[in-house]
Formats: sequence, structure tokens, C-alpha cells
Amino acid sequence: MILFSSLAILSALLMVGIGARVMLQNDYRVLTNLRGSIEAFYLATAGLEWSKNEISQAASFPPSPAARSENFGGGTFAVNFPTVAPNDSLSARIVVRSTGTAGTSVQTVEAQLRKSYDLADAAIGLRGNGAQVVFGGGAVLVSGRDHDPVTGKPISSAKPRAAVTADSDSLLGLINAAAGGLPPGSLENGASTPASITSDHLPAAAINQLASSLCGQAAAIVSAVPATGALTYENQTWGSGGSPELRCVDGLAESGDTVTLAGSVAGKGILIVRNADVIVTGQLRWEGLIIVSGAEVGFKVIGGGNKELIGGLILNETGAPGGKAILDIQSDLKVLFSRQALANTAPLLSTAVLNNVYTHLPTTIQQEYWRAVTP
Repeated sequence: MILFSSLAILSALLMVGIGARVMLQNDYRVLTNLRGSIEAFYLATAGLEWSKNEISQAASFPPSPAARSENFGGGTFAVNFPTVAPNDSLSARIVVRSTGTAGTSVQTVEAQLRKSYDLADAAIGLRGNGAQVVFGGGAVLVSGRDHDPVTGKPISSAKPRAAVTADSDSLLGLINAAAGGLPPGSLENGASTPASITSDHLPAAAINQLASSLCGQAAAIVSAVPATGALTYENQTWGSGGSPELRCVDGLAESGDTVTLAGSVAGKGILIVRNADVIVTGQLRWEGLIIVSGAEVGFKVIGGGNKELIGGLILNETGAPGGKAILDIQSDLKVLFSRQALANTAPLLSTAVLNNVYTHLPTTIQQEYWRAVTP
């Protein structure tokens, strides 16, 4: 009887042991499969991040990156781009599908990205051979935060740009030295990075070519500084929200000529002044882009009245370095970066002009949606 009971107990223990082993093996397989799925998922998302970098560096518009497979972290990801299409002349949407493989586990994710091009890389961009920068008086706000052109308020969710950019360390040094006497926050970008930086975007030669190409378009309204060397615009309104204007003013071959904006001047669009100084003496409200480019040029602000530019201001000195200030602020001024204000000017740029400048423009990449294609 005792022997029979002992054998029964041993049989029961053996069955329990076999069952436990089977359960452990099943758990191990489940954990292995789960770990493989997680690894495959991370590989797929790594492919998405890789594709963002590829799209940001693509020079063509719309960007056309090639499908590609990469070994990464003990597995692989394979990326393809089933949809690439322009939204408008300054943005495109790209659907990215990335498949991660870890062992026998496969996961696929898909995202729609938006690549947008900005016509300026800061609220103010200084290029070329500028010899002086002056912040001499008045309340100054130069902000690289993206602003709504209607309300003038910053858009908190948008990626900021620098307040001021330069294309050389020497020009950046002039900016920083001049800004040293301003109250804190006068130059801002809403980020922890410096408000003024050097930039490779929109180099001097590209700005000069852009100004020339724009002013050569049939839609450009072109004026010239008279032989007296002085041209004044007073109490003018150029362009509207639905119909921005492209205005060009050409200076004389000799240095010292000026274009003065007096009284109350308002505009929406693109204003280009070549080979002449711009002096703002009265009230100014401009939405869009102002470019001052050429030899012996500068942008000077004096006198009373509100002066506000929403969009971007680019100053490009192409002549030999001299003693003139490329930027001379002597009264109140606001320059607020605005993607929307710049984008509103896009209809003024022909396809040919844009094709020549895309590679020089700063861009942003936004992820508009994300989803897992496989469980």
C-alpha cells in the first residue's frame, strides 16, 4: 500500500514537472516572439527617422528620395515612398512606409511628412560685406518666432528661426557687438539656442541672383532712382492680402542714392531695392519679404511712427567693405518672422525662379500622421 502511494505521488510530480516544462517553453516562445516584434517595430520607426533626414537633405522639389534598405541594430529596415506630391510651390507631402525586420519578426509603419520651404532663414538676414551694424535707439524687437501675420502673435507650436543670421563669423560679431547694448529679449527666437547665428542658407550670391530674377519677371513693378539720387515714396499702399505685389527699385551706378519711405507706407508682397539705401522715416507696415541688395546699400530706420515688418528682411552688401552700416536702427522697430506672410508671397515667384532657389532655402519637416500597418 505504501509502495503504491509513493508511486502515485511520483507519477503526479512527474506530470507536474512535464507540464511546468511545457509552460516554460511556451512562455519562452511567447517572450521571444514579443521581443522580436518590439525590435522589428523599433527598426521600422528608425527607418522613419532616417527618411526624415533624407527628405530634409533632398535638393529637388518635390523631394524624390529613393527606396532603400539598411542594416541597423542587429536587424534591417526597408523604406519606400509610395506618395510624393506638392501641396503648393513651397511645400510637399511625402508618404513614407518603413518595414523593420528582426529575425522572423516583421513590423511596418507608415507616416505622412510635410516638407516646407521658408523664403527667409530669420527675421533679419545679413549677407556679404557689411561693415557696420547699429542699434542706436528706440525700442527694438527682432523675433525669430513664427508669427501669425493677422494677429501679430507668435505661434507656440511652430518651429522658430533665429532672430538674425549672418553668413560669416565677422558679420555675426558685428551683430552681437551692436546687440550688446539692447535690453534683454530684444533679439529672441523662443529657444535655448542663441538668437543670432551664422547660416549657410541663402548665401550672398543666391540673394543677388534671386533679386535679379524677380525684378526681371513680367509681373514686377520696376522703378528707378532719378538722376538726383533720391527717390521718396510717401503715404503708399502696395498690394493686399489677396493680391500681393512685387516692387523693385533700381539705384544708380554711383553710390549714395537713397529710397525713402515716408509718411505712412503699407504693403503686402515683396519689395526689392538694388544698389541704393533704404531709409524709413515714417510709419511702416509690411507683410512679406524685403530684400536690399547691391553695392553700398543699407537699411536705416529713423523718426517716429510704428514700424513693423512681418515676414523677413534680407540685406546683402555685394560691394567692397566700407564704413557704412548695413543695418542702422535709430528708432522703434519690430521685425517678426512669419512663415505665412512669406508663403503668401509665393505666387509672385515663377517656377523657374523657385527651381533656382530651392536648394538654398531653409526647410522644416513635420509629421502629419503615423500609423502601424501590421499589428
